[in-house]
Amino acid sequence: MYKIRFHGRGGQGIKLAAHILARAAFLSGYQVQSFAVYGAERRGAPLTSFVRMDRKEILERGYIFDPGFVVCIDDTLELEEVVRGLSEDGKVLINTNKYPGRFSSTKQKVYTIDATKVALDTIGLPIPNTAILGAFAKIFGKIPPETLEKAVKKELEEEGKGELVEKNNRAVKVCYSKMRL
Repeated sequence: MYKIRFHGRGGQGIKLAAHILARAAFLSGYQVQSFAVYGAERRGAPLTSFVRMDRKEILERGYIFDPGFVVCIDDTLELEEVVRGLSEDGKVLINTNKYPGRFSSTKQKVYTIDATKVALDTIGLPIPNTAILGAFAKIFGKIPPETLEKAVKKELEEEGKGELVEKNNRAVKVCYSKMRL
């Protein structure tokens, strides 16, 4: 089973990012779960979203305390908190303009990408959720970018944001191509 935990703040699209990833995984033949937990429901408040995916039925429920992959959309969050429970061979993807070596306080493999800049350049908004999913897809290697783009389209259309599909899918493509393994 693959367990992915997302960290960010309200307004950054972290809940939607988890839903998009779950839909892309479902379209790729996985069983999925996607859910979020947050305290105060306000813009800027810390938020955590979770995705489980497996080729078999998922019987586990509840928060993910032991993810194999963590995606952090906001680099101002405390890294120690973000990687809590992540296995030593786990991976961390951080939305930041800093180099991965800057985050040497963690034992796990750290990847960085400036998804906010990509979002501003392609979408015109500082909401990095779809952009960072492009980088995640490249690192994760289990979900083709075309399937991720289909999931972006379906989720945004269901959210009533169909006019943003093309720009968000461009952000996915840009981060997918920029991500260095």
